[in-house]
Parts: sequence; C-alpha cells; structure tokens
Amino acid sequence: ETSKNAGNAILYECVQTIMAVESDDGLRVLAVNILGRFLLNRDNNIRYVALNTLAKCIADGAHAARSGDGGEDGEDANTAASALQRHRTTVVDCLKDPDISIRQRALELIYHLVNQENVEALTAEL
Repeated sequence: ETSKNAGNAILYECVQTIMAVESDDGLRVLAVNILGRFLLNRDNNIRYVALNTLAKCIADGAHAARSGDGGEDGEDANTAASALQRHRTTVVDCLKDPDISIRQRALELIYHLVNQENVEALTAEL
C-alpha cells in the first residue's frame, strides 16, 4: 500500500508539473488520462484530488479561452477538455459515491464538461 501511495504521489506531481508549464498537447492529454485513472481508485482521497485537479484544469483553460489571453493555453485546455470527455462516464459514476465531497466535486466537473454536443447525453446519464 505504501509503495502505491508513493507512486500515486509521484504521478500526481508529474500531472501538476505538466499543467503548470506550457507543455505539448500530448502531455496534457496524458495528464488528464492519469487523473482519469485516479478516478477508478478505491481511495476517496485520491479520487477527490483527481476531481479537484481536473475541475481546476478545465476551469482555468475555459477562463483563458474566454478572456483571449494566451491562445496557446486555450488550445491546450480544449485538448484537455476533449481528453476528459472520454472519462465522462467515470465522472458521472462518482455522483453515486456515498461521500458528499466526491459527489460535489464530480458535479462541479460535470458542469465544466457540458457543451452543445453532449448536453442531451449527459442529461440522460444524470
């Protein structure tokens, strides 16, 4: 268990670094996929951190895209948001978690995920 926690901590720090620096689209997709895998973990702390980090990543990217500052960041955010769409079912499953904090973060993340293309599908899933 300890070695798994250490490995998850290292992966999380890698994700934080990728999100903090101007990185290649492929790296941002990798970071989102790692966080998506964290959502499958049984440990609520890991799932909470993943939901929180994903929501921050998507919200920051959406804000950068709307404000027009840093066109590169907006493109990266769209790529991250697109990658996160592949984990949408897992995020929706987090709404069924008994832990209220997990459910709240999942709902916040779903709010950021909704767009014209997926609003009907997401509504049906909810």
